[in-house]
Amino acid sequence: ENRENGVMTIDLKFTMKPALNKRLNMTLDGEIRGSVKIYIEGDYENGDNEGPCNSDCQNLTLTLKAGATEVWTQEYTGIPKGSDHQIDFSHRILEDQVLWDKSTSNPSLHVSMKLKGDRQSQWWGDTGDAALFRIYLSGDNTSKIELPIDPTSWDDAFQSDEMLNQPVQTPGFTLVAGTVAMAMAAVWFRPSKIEQEDSQ
Repeated sequence: ENRENGVMTIDLKFTMKPALNKRLNMTLDGEIRGSVKIYIEGDYENGDNEGPCNSDCQNLTLTLKAGATEVWTQEYTGIPKGSDHQIDFSHRILEDQVLWDKSTSNPSLHVSMKLKGDRQSQWWGDTGDAALFRIYLSGDNTSKIELPIDPTSWDDAFQSDEMLNQPVQTPGFTLVAGTVAMAMAAVWFRPSKIEQEDSQ
């Protein structure tokens, strides 16, 4: 997305498809690992006196959720402008984050940021910089998330245990899993929405 001038609001939610159809048991203290590659132009830093932002911009924020429950979130500052930038992140599974039920714990990655452009066309040429946001989604490990799935997740007894008698919701995506012996699975996400707003 790009914007010549004014505030550009990035509000992306990446979900996995097809739908999650198993209960997952994460490894306690296991590590969720993620990587996202982005490219930005324009200003996003409030109060730096070098750009047009005036308390109306927002740093890049990544949030991983399991259903409606926030698992991890991080705000990023100092992201370089005008070049590709790889963001790597990790989070260790806590005791209350071990069980991911298929009906309530579908994972999603939320990406938010507010950038501002101030490009103006003058008779002698353009001044200022346009705002631009690009995120790379490809099959070459540029952007991905890995979940530390415990091998017990593939056990028939674990899958048939209905101790969590919760209503089934319509899932938005499914885990791309391999063999039953697999302890780590890669989760690929797709975008669903970008919102923009004009500065007043």
